[in-house]
Amino acid sequence: MRYRLLLLVLIAVAVSVAHAAPLDVYADALANGFTDQSWAAAGDYDLSNTAPVHDGGDSIRFTPNGWGGLQFVANASEFAFIDYRSLSFWVHGGSGAGAGGQTIWVIVTDNYDAVSATLDVASLVPGGVIQPDTWQLATIDFDAQGLTTGTFNGINIMDGTGSLQDALYIDDIAFDERTSAPPGGGSVAVTVDTSANVHAFSPDIFGVSFGDAARNAEIGYTVRRWGGNSVTRYNWQVDVHNTASDYYYENIPGAGDRTEVPPIGNDADAFVGESLDAGIAPLMTIPTIGWTPRADSPLNHPFFAGFSVARYGAQQSTDPFDPDAGNGYHTNGTPITGNDPHDTSSEADAAFQQGWIAHFQSTFGNASSGGVRLYSLDNEVMLWNSTHRDVHPQPTTYDETWANAASYGGVIKQQDPAAQVTGPVTWGYCDLFGSAADDCLDGADRQAHGGVPFVAWYIGQVCANPLAGGVHVVDYVDLHYYPQGQNVALSDDDSPATAARRLRSLKELYDPAWVSESWIADLQDTNQYHYDKPNLIPRVRAWIDQYCPGMKLAITEYNWGNDGTASGAVAQAELFGIFAREGVDLATRWVAPDAGSRVERAYTLFRNYDGAGAKVEGSSVAATSADVEQLGAYGFAGAGRTMVLLTNKDTVTHDAALTFASALAGTWRLYGFDAGNAVHPIATGSMSGTTLALSALPPISASLLVIEAGDGIFADDFEP
Repeated sequence: MRYRLLLLVLIAVAVSVAHAAPLDVYADALANGFTDQSWAAAGDYDLSNTAPVHDGGDSIRFTPNGWGGLQFVANASEFAFIDYRSLSFWVHGGSGAGAGGQTIWVIVTDNYDAVSATLDVASLVPGGVIQPDTWQLATIDFDAQGLTTGTFNGINIMDGTGSLQDALYIDDIAFDERTSAPPGGGSVAVTVDTSANVHAFSPDIFGVSFGDAARNAEIGYTVRRWGGNSVTRYNWQVDVHNTASDYYYENIPGAGDRTEVPPIGNDADAFVGESLDAGIAPLMTIPTIGWTPRADSPLNHPFFAGFSVARYGAQQSTDPFDPDAGNGYHTNGTPITGNDPHDTSSEADAAFQQGWIAHFQSTFGNASSGGVRLYSLDNEVMLWNSTHRDVHPQPTTYDETWANAASYGGVIKQQDPAAQVTGPVTWGYCDLFGSAADDCLDGADRQAHGGVPFVAWYIGQVCANPLAGGVHVVDYVDLHYYPQGQNVALSDDDSPATAARRLRSLKELYDPAWVSESWIADLQDTNQYHYDKPNLIPRVRAWIDQYCPGMKLAITEYNWGNDGTASGAVAQAELFGIFAREGVDLATRWVAPDAGSRVERAYTLFRNYDGAGAKVEGSSVAATSADVEQLGAYGFAGAGRTMVLLTNKDTVTHDAALTFASALAGTWRLYGFDAGNAVHPIATGSMSGTTLALSALPPISASLLVIEAGDGIFADDFEP
């Protein structure tokens, strides 16, 4: 008789009922660190009103007027939604003719950003109308609003009409303690097959731009990028960069002692040295724009500026510290044209930059012996006619970009043959398809190149124009990508609606059927390029396979939300799963997350999940979620471990019902983070079989299941 041993493991994961006390915001006075940051006119509110009052001796008088509002913020604190079930306060419509019926709005905030919807207070009181001559209780039910994850530290109550309304009264504002767990969602099935879709993934996907080198090493970042608009014009010989359109096109000096070339203590050498000392690979941007800050750039204000007010007239705005440095626009809003690039810059060709590579070699060694091995061909070249229009006012074209790649990439390879080069370094979605001379997707430049999308054409040039011995002048197709949905990238907005949009937008990277929830949808699906469906990584991978097989793929700028966002942290964790599964070879987030921030937790989950240096490494393997909108699933295997990343993207808990294609025997451990908790061990146990059930994965969280291989005696069928 044949038997199969099957163990179903059920665990309760980390949603404990909170024991926080009620959090008073106002009870006769502001409490618990909440301070008055109101923008209503001083005469339109009084925090020490003596009549009427609901309880105690004082209440708040508020005259809604001209969108004015009350704002109470506990700047030094963060409070977790999971600890509170509601916000409640009492409201009184006032007395006399015309009293009652006011329209005021309430918003819960975190560091001044809305994290709740804007709610009409009338909808929160019995009867749906603010009544005169009586106190009514207004309540925001957090479960009903989906506010079960993340943090808050403020409240706004504001006029909702823009006009003068009668005075009303507010009292006893409090966040009410949670006495039961938030509602849970259903179970989501996850299948894992460690024998399917197996491919090694690159540790270089765990990179960042800039950041503190010591902290970078502590977290375990693998690549540290020197990039951005300001490095397009960096003069390595004198340690000066130009701020471009980011800040008035000014030449900003670094090291002050120019007796040596480059100056002792220059920024670039410091960056490379710190990175290498920390065991992190520096990715250095090599300028290809053909201009570099003048060697005689001043060390102190006034700095050389691209659009001098003295030379080109009054402008829309100027540097408050240097009023001669303008923004390049006349006071009527039209751009200044015909300026002299030599105001700030000198011509600089590929040989000039080759000298920089040689300096790196003499200082840090060759790429093959521990020196700089990664170089990018400039930064967002298709934006030069806006970001660097003081020296490059004409739109960058297909041919210019490739000529620069051949020239500058060629001298990098000539100087250090083991170096790896990335290009073309796009800025976003439009220049996947067309150049700056085209209209986003298409135009005369694209049509002059056979109608082939720009990045596809560029990839083809790499293989069509090899260096001696068949060496590619560019090794990585280098893209930048920022999701374009409202408040998704580079935003502190972590409201439920934005969090959901942010997490859905991850599908822009891999789902061929997903239509972007942004202006990209307006590009429509009219031909074989399916413009409204980004499908970024498979799209570019297909171009590589078609035009130059073997090239690698890099995404050297991306951002899915600012450091403090809980949904941004979960998105970051899922990004690593996507990069590994879809075959991204190098990735650097813009920028390194702040120390101790939520987004930093995503890196920790992959680079040091147990606090003792354990990493997710090895191969990506097949893992499939039955509902990716609720629960993301990504599989990994290596060093005797099977690992599954589970990202709960919902505002309620979800169970995960895992089924493995092959039986596993050994010890499992679950690690994770959520809005209120850094990476920590959650549970542990042993299993032998093909099924594992995890219950109540926290809302907006990332969990890593690690199964250590045992002796395997019960992993397969056996005869008694």
